[in-house]
Amino acid sequence: MLYLDSPRLTPIAGRAEGGMMMDSKWLIVLGAVVAIIALAILPGILTDHVEESGTLIDAGHFAVDRDGIRILEERYTLFSHPVEGYMLLSQGEVTIGGQPISLAQQTGYDLDFHLTLYNLAVGTRSDSQIISAQAGPEGISMEVRHGTSSKTGSIPDTTNIALLDNNIIGHYVVLLMAIRAEALDREFVAAIPQGLLSLPAEITGPNTTEFRSGDNTYPGKRFDLQLGDIKIVLIEHSGHLVGVIDRTQGTVAYDVDRFPNGIELIEEERPEEEGTIEHEITFASDRLTIAGIITLPNGGTPPFAAALFIGGSGPVDRDGNAPGLLTDSYLQLAHALAEAGIASLRYDKRGVGKSEGDLSSASRADLIDDARAALAALRAQSEIDKDRIFLIGHSEGAYLAPIIAAEDDTIRGIVLLAGAARPLDEITRWQIETLLRTQGASEEKIAASLAQEDQYIEFVKGSSGEWSDYTYADLQQAMPWLSEQAATQMTGSSLSLSWLREHYTADPTGPLRLLRMPVLIVNGEKDLQVPAEEADLIREAIEENGNQDVTVYVLSDLNHLLRHHPDAPSLVYRHLDEPVDPRLIDILTGWAVERSANR
Repeated sequence: MLYLDSPRLTPIAGRAEGGMMMDSKWLIVLGAVVAIIALAILPGILTDHVEESGTLIDAGHFAVDRDGIRILEERYTLFSHPVEGYMLLSQGEVTIGGQPISLAQQTGYDLDFHLTLYNLAVGTRSDSQIISAQAGPEGISMEVRHGTSSKTGSIPDTTNIALLDNNIIGHYVVLLMAIRAEALDREFVAAIPQGLLSLPAEITGPNTTEFRSGDNTYPGKRFDLQLGDIKIVLIEHSGHLVGVIDRTQGTVAYDVDRFPNGIELIEEERPEEEGTIEHEITFASDRLTIAGIITLPNGGTPPFAAALFIGGSGPVDRDGNAPGLLTDSYLQLAHALAEAGIASLRYDKRGVGKSEGDLSSASRADLIDDARAALAALRAQSEIDKDRIFLIGHSEGAYLAPIIAAEDDTIRGIVLLAGAARPLDEITRWQIETLLRTQGASEEKIAASLAQEDQYIEFVKGSSGEWSDYTYADLQQAMPWLSEQAATQMTGSSLSLSWLREHYTADPTGPLRLLRMPVLIVNGEKDLQVPAEEADLIREAIEENGNQDVTVYVLSDLNHLLRHHPDAPSLVYRHLDEPVDPRLIDILTGWAVERSANR
């Protein structure tokens, strides 16, 4: 199922032949992979060939941890030949959902580190998948083959491309060699054959850094890589790559032979913005302690007008970040407001960051109560003018903010960013259809997917209790197409069944009709998670009962994560390497300053 703020919606570029399009981040899980005999034979044949004609120049053994849990191991060897170029070989095993998945790959490069060929075998004991890429006169051709199914894609250029496929650490070793040899520009294109896609990339460094391993501190060289929306830090020590830290996915890869105790980068504290003063607060909600941060203007005379941020769905923290999605959107907006003289409170949702609780068991009503408690905590701050408070709701937060504002006429104004007037079940149907059309799916495929979604919606609306109250047999009775693996993912979601049910059965226009304060609505034309047309539907609902102080912007080239998005709408690359769209910041700060003036 798809949700408003889901960080896992990643369409595959390319052409499908006899198979479904798949989410590239879950390609390895869903495709599940290569026969063990192929995994055993492929590296042996290749190693024998290279050892006869090349020289071993590097080798390593990497482990990848997330939250202290080992999820991947990889051993790689790199050979060079004075005529043929370079050959990278590796074998590894990734564990997803408790299931071990084996990886074996070969990558060939010419003497200038240009890709010549790539083959990856991915497998469990019962299934297989082969991923390949090859350079030719018209660019790089890529293929993902699963049984008799095949999907293909291509990249039209080969001159400034680095291969950085999912879960292959050795590719970063060659990347740094190419950068040091100046064979690759600092701004380049990254090829990701598992996803049949390419992403813009930029690397900076090396810069001097330090890292810890166990009780010891070591000097190193640091490279910062922006790979599409993903931020990665590469660490070298004594001429070897020893660390790959994926800040977005929350993983740390390290050379386990050289540093068996792992590595931890020693970072300088982020300096406070010149125009802001910040301090942490906590407040109680439903016997839980919720943590947040107050941002104040650095100048001016309190009490200040203030805004409360109410975030989007899923495990979103105070800054607008979630696992696999590093946006800092709310942080940037809060700092922009502070520079304009307006304070704010943003908070970690329950069970996220420093807040107590379990988001996966939270209902929509629970999240509304948390927002009410946050509003009370903001009003209680001595630096805040309790009569000049705004609510800023983003995505799901734009559903919740009107509910709170409708019951409190003292709210000075409300801002709805990427919000919707239709209920969530209608929005998710639109998401599915839009995503499939973006992928080039047939009308039959779209109709079949929407029929499945309708069964899912019908089940959710008629349900009671939580996911734990239903067995796989119960779910399959309502949704006969549901596999056991899909059911496990569904019931293990961070969004509770009661949360879904309350959203699917709610009428968002009810609270909108009760709003009496000024309202700012901003939606984007490049939003693939909420239709831009929802902005006018929200306005119509608000104006229905006579509120004419409604300002609406539908910004061209604005996406769901509030970034300027000049290219085609995409969930693969959402320009998170760039700041929040300056147009939005100007609109928000100008509107809030005008509406916050003492009257």
